Amino acid sequence: MNSYKYLGALVVLSAALSSSALAAERVSVDRIVAVIEEQIVTERELEKRAEPFLERLKSVEDSVERAQQRREILLKVLEIEIGEKVVDREIKASRETLGVGEPDINRAIEEVLRMNRLTRDQLQAALYGQGMTWSEYREKLRQQIERARLIQMKVQGKIEVRESAVEQRCRERQSSGVTEPLVCASHLLLQIKPGMSSEQVEKLRVKVARLQAELSNGADFAAYALKHSDDKASPDGSLGCFARGEMVGPFEEAAYATAVGEVSPVTRTQFGFHIIKVTDRRNPAVGGCTTPEELASFRNEIYQEEMEQQMNHWIAQLRKAAFVEIRL
Repeated sequence: MNSYKYLGALVVLSAALSSSALAAERVSVDRIVAVIEEQIVTERELEKRAEPFLERLKSVEDSVERAQQRREILLKVLEIEIGEKVVDREIKASRETLGVGEPDINRAIEEVLRMNRLTRDQLQAALYGQGMTWSEYREKLRQQIERARLIQMKVQGKIEVRESAVEQRCRERQSSGVTEPLVCASHLLLQIKPGMSSEQVEKLRVKVARLQAELSNGADFAAYALKHSDDKASPDGSLGCFARGEMVGPFEEAAYATAVGEVSPVTRTQFGFHIIKVTDRRNPAVGGCTTPEELASFRNEIYQEEMEQQMNHWIAQLRKAAFVEIRL
């Protein structure tokens, strides 16, 4: 065989093998890790969503432990993804029953403008700057309103708070020695980076206002925090519980002024713009445990706990009814 032809054949063979190896590597890196009905989730997509959590693994030296923690993180993020998708599926199936119309969307937009001191032109300009049309924004709001309405129909109606449990919670708090109220909350942060111009800060504020509207109309807070928040120490937004004096002033004021289960207006601190969701409030027992006024805060505590339990149960039922295959 001519030596040049032989070398040429080797080059072609080598290139083919390299191409196959690269293709195999791409398949392994971007393999399917979950199937949810007709939708797939790839490893690359999941890793991108889990990136804030995965950053923490850099300090784990033991490779076996690091691999185990990585899988646990990916599964945790995947559970959030599955929860979102099965609820979205139920929303589509229930759309006619939910009956969210143009007046509902208009009211939601007016509330966004009022709460965030924006004009319609400012909001529209900001949306276009973020690559979203006005009609796309309205559709996104529709979906969040539908989500909130569906949860109200399927979950809230099943919550039953027994008065005996409320009185018992009050007495337990009396004997616990708790004297100051604690707030339990999650937050989503968009940082104001050094050197930002006033125009850039304003665009950021409007972006946060858009997210706040979607969250206050029913969007999943953990999923939004995971996708949008700059607080890498709390990727899913959870901050736990805190007392007065433990958070910066504006954040604390907003958190204590927000009702349990509700989302705060956009709040600015030295760190940037925050959206806060209060998940629980642990108040001391002041006075006795007999009057409606004395028991109100404890009734609300138990209601929120029941709400979370019923929500988890509902999502579990939706998941059982859907085709979900995990390949991690």
